[in-house]
Amino acid sequence: MVYFLSYMSEEVYSYTCRALDGDVNKIQAIDLTRDGGVRIRPGYSYYGRPLEPTHIPTKIELSGPKRPIRDIYAAYGLIVSAKFKDVIESFEPNVHQFFPIELVWEDGSHAADRFWFIPCNRLDTVDRAKTTFEFRNVWFLDGSKKELVFSRPQLGNHHVWIDKYIVMPTPAISEALKASLDAAGITGAHYQHFPETG
Repeated sequence: MVYFLSYMSEEVYSYTCRALDGDVNKIQAIDLTRDGGVRIRPGYSYYGRPLEPTHIPTKIELSGPKRPIRDIYAAYGLIVSAKFKDVIESFEPNVHQFFPIELVWEDGSHAADRFWFIPCNRLDTVDRAKTTFEFRNVWFLDGSKKELVFSRPQLGNHHVWIDKYIVMPTPAISEALKASLDAAGITGAHYQHFPETG
C-alpha cells in the first residue's frame, strides 16, 4: 500500500499564515533540468528536488487564536515537528530537506519550533498497466473513481517521494513509514491510500 501524506485540519476556520523573513516568491529548486515528468518551474512546489536555501523563511506568523500546533501543519507546504523528522531520517537519512522554522502568533509570541519538510526523491512509480487514469505524458488525477496503482519494483527501497508524472503532487510514503509515523503518535496527518503491485 502507498499513501499520500497531507495535513488534516480540525480547525473550525481556515487561518492564514505570513512569512516574516525570506521570500517565498523567489524559492525554487536547485536543479530545473527537464526529465520527462511534470515541468520543474521557478517558484515553490513539491517537485521531488532540493530547494535553494537562500530565500527560505525562518519565521512564519500564524493568524487566529492560540492553539496547539500538531506534528504536521500546513503553511507553504508541510511544516513538521522534530518527532516527524526523526522518523523520516530513520528510514532515509540525509535525503530530504528540513529547514528550521519558528511559528509565532500575531502578537509575536512563540507558537512552536518546526521544520519545513521538502521531499527530495523524484521518481516514476505508477504502474501504467494497472492504473485506469489516462496517461497523457502526465497523470491528471481528476477525482473520478478510476484506479491509481503504484509499482513496488519501481519504488525500490524508497519511503518518501514525489511521483514526477503526477500533476499537483503531494508527498507519497510507504506502508512501512506510515506504520512508524503511527507508532510514534504523529498528529495532524491525513492519509489517502492506494494499492501497489509487486
